[in-house]
Amino acid sequence: MRVLLLFFLTTSFIFCQDVGYISSKEDIFFDFEEEIQLWKNTPIKNNCIKEITFSNEKLISGKRSLMFKIEGQGEGSAEKEFFKDLSIYKNIIFHIYIPSNAPDDIKICFFLQDSEWLWYQTPLFTLKKDQWNKMTINVEPGSTFWENIGHSQPWSEKTISNIRKIGIKIFLNTKYNGPIYIDEIKGSFKVFPEVSINKKKIRQFEKFEISFSLSKKYSNPFDPEEINVEGIFIDPDEKILIVPGFYYQQYERSLENGEEVLTPIGYPYWKIRFTPEKAGRYKFYIKIREYDTELKTEMDYFIVEPSQTKNKFVKVSDIDNRYFSYKNGEFFYPIGFNIRSPTDERYARLMRKNVDKDNGTFYYEDIFKKMKENGINFTEIWMAPWFAALEWKENRPGYKGVGYYNLRNAWKLDKVIEFAENNDIYVQLVIINHGQLSTWCDQEWEDNPYNIKNGGFLKSPDEFFTNEKAKKLTKNKLRYIVARWGYSPYIFSWEIINEINLIGAGRDFYLGEEVTEWYKEMKEYLKEIDPFSHMITAHYTILVNNKILSDIIDYTITNGYYNFQHSNLPTFFRNIYNFNSYFKKPTFISEYGGTPMGSSFENLKRDIILGLWFSFHLPFAGTPLFWWHRFIDEFNLYYLYRTFSEYTKGIDRIKFPINPENINIEGSGKYQISSISIGNRFFSSILLYDYSVIRDMERREFSEFNNMVCFLKNKKIGKFKVEFYDLEKGKIEEKEVLTDDNGNLKIELPSFKKWIAIKVNFYGE
Repeated sequence: MRVLLLFFLTTSFIFCQDVGYISSKEDIFFDFEEEIQLWKNTPIKNNCIKEITFSNEKLISGKRSLMFKIEGQGEGSAEKEFFKDLSIYKNIIFHIYIPSNAPDDIKICFFLQDSEWLWYQTPLFTLKKDQWNKMTINVEPGSTFWENIGHSQPWSEKTISNIRKIGIKIFLNTKYNGPIYIDEIKGSFKVFPEVSINKKKIRQFEKFEISFSLSKKYSNPFDPEEINVEGIFIDPDEKILIVPGFYYQQYERSLENGEEVLTPIGYPYWKIRFTPEKAGRYKFYIKIREYDTELKTEMDYFIVEPSQTKNKFVKVSDIDNRYFSYKNGEFFYPIGFNIRSPTDERYARLMRKNVDKDNGTFYYEDIFKKMKENGINFTEIWMAPWFAALEWKENRPGYKGVGYYNLRNAWKLDKVIEFAENNDIYVQLVIINHGQLSTWCDQEWEDNPYNIKNGGFLKSPDEFFTNEKAKKLTKNKLRYIVARWGYSPYIFSWEIINEINLIGAGRDFYLGEEVTEWYKEMKEYLKEIDPFSHMITAHYTILVNNKILSDIIDYTITNGYYNFQHSNLPTFFRNIYNFNSYFKKPTFISEYGGTPMGSSFENLKRDIILGLWFSFHLPFAGTPLFWWHRFIDEFNLYYLYRTFSEYTKGIDRIKFPINPENINIEGSGKYQISSISIGNRFFSSILLYDYSVIRDMERREFSEFNNMVCFLKNKKIGKFKVEFYDLEKGKIEEKEVLTDDNGNLKIELPSFKKWIAIKVNFYGE
């Protein structure tokens, strides 16, 4: 006989005399009330268990127990066929009664055999006499109770799901002629899953997060047909909200020689994220479906305390569909620039320098702080193969092809969203950048895992939009994205594909119905699974009119690149607005800054300034997003946004509608000045700029304008505060101006070069 380690386990099993109550969390394997539950002797030499029978002398419950009649000394063994999947159980519980006249040296252990007849056995236990001993033995994959006997296969998920025999062994060195009683062998279910939550009490609009592990290993934990996890939340008004769960791996980050390095921590596990929008008591449970089997946790709850914070989720305004608002109706005006990824090879070529090192999330952490300090609240980020995509060819760390998601990149995006939340930065998230599905513009189709050349199943990117398997896999990915980041109010919108006119195997592919039908199907799926109803958009580099823009998405965006030698930024922006206003939705420019290849320093700086201020004086829903974020950071041009943000703070286009208005400019340089003005009876905003700024800015000298006067009509009779802003330096002067008896205002301007903005506010009779 193999020598076994003898020790007492005081924390892993409990001695109990009164155990008649059976919890609903337990499953009785043997209560010995039926003949088929009779055990048999194990065929070993000199088995000291001479007889096995039923008895009514000692009972836990019911009318019978199992009795082993012991004669002599040595080893005894009894067993029973036990075809069981133990993966849903935490413990096996045995109840054993040792009479008072039994010798003190009786030891007991338990054994299990799996479908391959591999033997697993516990250590030896010493039991108390003259009472029922309740012994709780953990059977989870990490349990240290089960020693492999006669083989080297460890106790694992494979073993616990394929048990076929259970048994008990008895050892004694002193002769004993008498009984031992067994009753109620049962399994205690796992609290399935065993969950932890980040807080039991949270504030409105804070993240509530559930974390848990599942004992089984899945061939693809990202496939909801194999394993589907959902959090079911019931709000204080009994409204049910369903949130998908997601597979998660923790990492830690470091900077090594300027490059971000990620190191995994621990084993993967599961999470569910949810943001409560109401105060009160929320109930929740987790539903898990494995193929055709469905399991649920017990109902739990958490408390949401009222918060003075407004509901930060953003939508299209119900009052004026040209603009955005928070869910409580307050006006929201995006001010930002595009940070599609930390590195930018095209910018490096433009500046004739080496590509900046990829410091990943550290870059966003730093730049978001600077953005907040300068009144910037918005950006666009791409889930591109080189930064934050989930699927791609196995040519970068973390990618595993179609249907398997890059948990490293997902964790990066977690951190980026976390930094955005900390700094009040809203993110327009691009899910598929155009190059992934293009063979002719920024083409990345050659490395796309859906490409049949890379082990996929599509011969052309065009098939991505019609192949049912590809659509199903795309929906799976959208589900994971909603599960992981949909909780966040700072996800401004889902931009499913950017620059749609650049996708496909041919330049005219975007004109077909395939893309429209695909976009409609994906939009409807997102609306179905996203309990927080984030907005959905699409992006063309050109001005087009199709059903995606008119019928499917919530707001329109486009590019604003232009060549100053053939056009000018104000005219270009005005044409964009006039075209997109046809769709009667919010619209703004999501990329601009010279041509797609950039421009000179002074011209790019001019485009930042004039782009911000001129677009504000049109009914755009937000500022244009300057493309060259490294340019802003490298030359510390954040102050240009701070000036603009200070000027526009408090201007509410929903509460007080603002429309184009006419102004008159008088002065010796009036024919050199271009102007645009918006306002109402109580307010005006005027932009004046030297017409020469729209030309080449390099080495240009600008005139100074003196003694200029601006005239406004149809104002509320009374006092107006007038503030003058240099577009680069900020506020330069403030004064009070009175209307005449007809509501006309005469505003004398300070001296200025290049440009000036004038803000006029009524503040008294």
